[in-house]
Amino acid sequence: MDRSIADLTKELKQSKFRFGSIYEFSDSLYSSFEIDNIFRVYFSTIMGQLGITKLFFFDGKNDIFKKRGFRNDKEEKKTIRDNLQTIKESFLVKHISEFSDEKAELKELLDKKNICYIIDLSLTKQRPIYLALGKKFNKIELTKEEIEYAFFLSKFTITALDNSFMVKKIVESKQIERELNIAKDIQLSLLPQKLPELENFEISVIYKPLKEVGGDYYDILKSKDGKTPLLVADVEGKGLSAALLGASSQSIFHSMNEFYTDKPSKFIEKANSLIYGLQKGGRFITLFWTLIDDKNKSISYVNAGHVEPIFVSKNKISRLSKGGFLTGFIDDGTYEEETIKLKTGDIIAIFTDGAPEVESPEGEEYGEEKIAEFIKKNQKLSATKLSEKFQKDIDKFSKGTAYKDDFTFLFLKVK
Repeated sequence: MDRSIADLTKELKQSKFRFGSIYEFSDSLYSSFEIDNIFRVYFSTIMGQLGITKLFFFDGKNDIFKKRGFRNDKEEKKTIRDNLQTIKESFLVKHISEFSDEKAELKELLDKKNICYIIDLSLTKQRPIYLALGKKFNKIELTKEEIEYAFFLSKFTITALDNSFMVKKIVESKQIERELNIAKDIQLSLLPQKLPELENFEISVIYKPLKEVGGDYYDILKSKDGKTPLLVADVEGKGLSAALLGASSQSIFHSMNEFYTDKPSKFIEKANSLIYGLQKGGRFITLFWTLIDDKNKSISYVNAGHVEPIFVSKNKISRLSKGGFLTGFIDDGTYEEETIKLKTGDIIAIFTDGAPEVESPEGEEYGEEKIAEFIKKNQKLSATKLSEKFQKDIDKFSKGTAYKDDFTFLFLKVK
């Protein structure tokens, strides 16, 4: 009897938490009309609440196919689109095993990608819309309540997308152009004027902003007792609001640097709380914070929801994942830090998600595996030469294909 009450209490708490998350979700979703922002909020909320690792969203009318957690080539993407475009029946949710043999190609491909469920969000048969979900982290099947939760969030998202398309058609004015110019000036002002010259480390940076202002920036703060703080950040969203949040956050980092230089995890906890206070969870920042100990050839870092940097030491490749949740999303985040003793020749690549998402003309992404392979192959190069050669490799791969997002890429090499 007691166990049943405990289970019921747990379910009530989960329902209450999800109800609160829907309020925060809608607030964050409508804070920007940028499609990338809409999907970032949408996907992160569903993945976080349901505990899943793979999903995709398809809107046939607007030619939208957005995914997280898996890779696909051009032919696989076409297979998924063509099959979803021609589904005739209506349903709320289907397990992929329930599709008829007519969709055998789709079933086989989604099974290969560990996608298990398809939720029908179609407004009309002329506008097929589907959300596909993978299994949960713990391999447990999704419950009816969890499916309904994903369906409810999806309806919010479709409305936000429609609003975004409408705004894009209406808002094309000189005022927007002026705001973007202001935002770009703010964004460029966040960057350090020069890189520090350290005794035991080399630093090089590639910074590729798009014409449309994004949220990437990096910074190197004032050294103290031979230790130099360095960060790479990606502010959610684009435009003037993202630039202003970046500038405000930078002020927070610089003002706190004097007090918490030797305590990276405490530094990020305090910074997170202050950034949350600026936006009340409406926007967030992924952040990789590194404290370089030049004298002892070591680093201490905190990864706050950022793309995991690649660490190459001789023939060993690993990722720097210790940390916690992205900053600015919740008020009371806690963070882990890790200290790594480094050796001559060790390389750490810190980057934003725009770098691995660079595409070839065929639609293939450069990817994080290719980044790791490049570093391993070119370990003997200096940090500066690594940057130069990596840029050439990216350009060769993309063959002039426009970047989908701005990106920042920083090499840190031990002398």
